[in-house]
Amino acid sequence: MKKFVSIVKVLEMPRPAGEFRSIKINDGGFLDYEVIGEGPPLVMLHGFLANRSTFSRQLQSFAEHYQLILLNLRGCAGSNYAVPSNYGLTTSDLEDLSAILDAENIESANLFAHSSGGATAFALARNMPSRVDRIVLVEPTLIQLMPSAEYEKIALEHNNMAAVGETNGAAEGLRAVVAKGGGDAWAQLDKRKQDAALHSMAGCAPFVGPHLRSINETVVTEEDVKNLQAPSLLFYGDRSYWWQKFIAGRFRELRPDITLKTIKNAGHNVHRDQADIVNAETLGFLSK
Repeated sequence: MKKFVSIVKVLEMPRPAGEFRSIKINDGGFLDYEVIGEGPPLVMLHGFLANRSTFSRQLQSFAEHYQLILLNLRGCAGSNYAVPSNYGLTTSDLEDLSAILDAENIESANLFAHSSGGATAFALARNMPSRVDRIVLVEPTLIQLMPSAEYEKIALEHNNMAAVGETNGAAEGLRAVVAKGGGDAWAQLDKRKQDAALHSMAGCAPFVGPHLRSINETVVTEEDVKNLQAPSLLFYGDRSYWWQKFIAGRFRELRPDITLKTIKNAGHNVHRDQADIVNAETLGFLSK
């Protein structure tokens, strides 16, 4: 694994200074990530249609105690825009996460992961438990833990949105998934603002269909949850998608010892909607 150089200082304040790094991966593409602070490693994984900047409200607090490794997953910001043949949350994304740990000579780390990044973090803890010290899951998209009827409903919705891009082109698929996720707030934006937002996410467009289908196909069993070795904290927003409530509840049923925090007045982006609460709970959990 070859590490590529160019390290740029990040000087935004009050954002802590960090270093941008990039590695070349086996299929010839590149993965960008950032390293901030010193101390035990804390790897932060964002969800789809996001990038490492989604954790801007965590950086100052977390970097006082940990060395932060902030990934840009494929199709996001500077990372490789080519969709690999084995693309998936628990295949290529998991391989990429492992590659960055190897590049940084990190044997084990704490994980803080949001949405579909949570599925990848969970897979690392399941498949390579020795590499995970503690894990914080913020609304992970582990939809296979839901009751079958609810799972089928979400899976069908994902397949329908994936089909838009496969039929009408990647750009229209991106528009469809953003409109669905953005709801009324997206609908109220004028077309100029919508187009600007879509332009900023253009690198994600080829990934829309594969990503949605990967969420459906990510195999997570009840035994996986029962056998999870890493101490775990799970956040759920009380104003989030209806199906996140099922996932949180299933974790609690299967593993009563897992710390589950329902955060009031928070949607899917719990870590942004109620950053102070999430930061305090996370630091308390990681310090145990």
